[in-house]
Amino acid sequence: MKRFSFFEKLSRANQELLQSHSTRVRIPKGTILFEQGDQCKEILFLIEGSIRVYRRHESGQEITLYYLKPLEQCNVNTNSAFSGLPAVGTAVSESELAGLMIPAHICHQIYIQEQAYQNYVFSLFTERLEGLVALVEDVRFKRLDERLLEWFQKSKEKTITVTHEQLASHLGTSREVISRLLKTFEKEGIVALSRGKITYLHEKEKSGLLKWFSF
Repeated sequence: MKRFSFFEKLSRANQELLQSHSTRVRIPKGTILFEQGDQCKEILFLIEGSIRVYRRHESGQEITLYYLKPLEQCNVNTNSAFSGLPAVGTAVSESELAGLMIPAHICHQIYIQEQAYQNYVFSLFTERLEGLVALVEDVRFKRLDERLLEWFQKSKEKTITVTHEQLASHLGTSREVISRLLKTFEKEGIVALSRGKITYLHEKEKSGLLKWFSF
């Protein structure tokens, strides 16, 4: 727990309370941590790895809400754990995870008593809210080909192991639309496609792509 920014600012009693109720966990890649509609009883404090949090529509389509990084806790997890309400999204491990699992009532007790932990939780909610506002703006005001290009540009790797279905989930559209866009990108020399992998080559002018689709 000492690696989390708020921990050293807690009272000694609450430091000991957190440590005595924390359980170290290692979670394999591809594990569903909780599903949309679940009520969370524990809160995961992530130390290593990455978690994708997404929302699933009744049609079966998904859209990524955010990614959880080390030394963060999940807002959907926290909201459900503190409120007793169903989780509004699903969380899945993008890699092997290491972290600490702590009962919700312990976290809530410390939240009530400690300004430092309140500030930590609020800072994460602020960050997520800003991210969700940006997501809404992207969906409302940007074309899908532009959003797809930006997704490639933000990736740390040039060759990405991802399926068309996964890309569709990230961007909140259908696999068929993503497949058509990627074929066009391939013809334009923007990407190279292979089974389960996409290599981002370079960006073409966005305006040159807009003629291909009308979504």
